[in-house]
Amino acid sequence: MATTRSRRVSRRFLPPVQAGAKTEHQALFTSAVFAEGGWHAIRSDLEMRGWSPAHVEQIHTQLRQGWPLTLAVRLVAMRMGTCPMRSSFLG
Repeated sequence: MATTRSRRVSRRFLPPVQAGAKTEHQALFTSAVFAEGGWHAIRSDLEMRGWSPAHVEQIHTQLRQGWPLTLAVRLVAMRMGTCPMRSSFLG
């Protein structure tokens, strides 16, 4: 009679991650790419222009929904009612 062999779980490596589920640690190293460029480049440009972290997160949300960067910036500025001092046109 044949016996089934079960694999031992190794404690040498991290446990396997389920397909499709990203941990917060992995999300830091993956970058979304939009029409205007990679998210890391867009984020650093927005931060240099004086946008706050709350604004940047809202802009990122708008970009993920498919809005172009110029419209995403306008929508966030109108919704939150604020924008950086001496901000310039992005497009």
